[in-house]
Amino acid sequence: MTPFEIFRSPLTLFRQNAGSYVNGIWIQIGETALPITASIQPTTGEEMLSLPEARRNRKTYALFTSTKINLLLPLRNPDQIVIFGERYEIIRVEPWQNNPAVFSIINHYKFYASAIEAII
Repeated sequence: MTPFEIFRSPLTLFRQNAGSYVNGIWIQIGETALPITASIQPTTGEEMLSLPEARRNRKTYALFTSTKINLLLPLRNPDQIVIFGERYEIIRVEPWQNNPAVFSIINHYKFYASAIEAII
């Protein structure tokens, strides 16, 4: 365990399996639950302004983890995560990868999770 991992909480990530169109209707083919650990942080006002306009009225968290997170891909919806009992959709991932020969900082990902239902 690295020193940074003591700040991480156990969470459940739901990886969306590939789907397909059937007669013009999208059919999702299940999901896979994956246990991860992440540091959960409030999203700052500046970060909220950088999100897509349709996401700015939703509850959003910034999370840090060593787990690779999937965004929207062809034929697959983005990963989802449960935070404090509510389900969130991953809307942005930023890889923070460092050169271990130069820096001793741990490689990780910063991602933003937005509530699936709008909070108004």
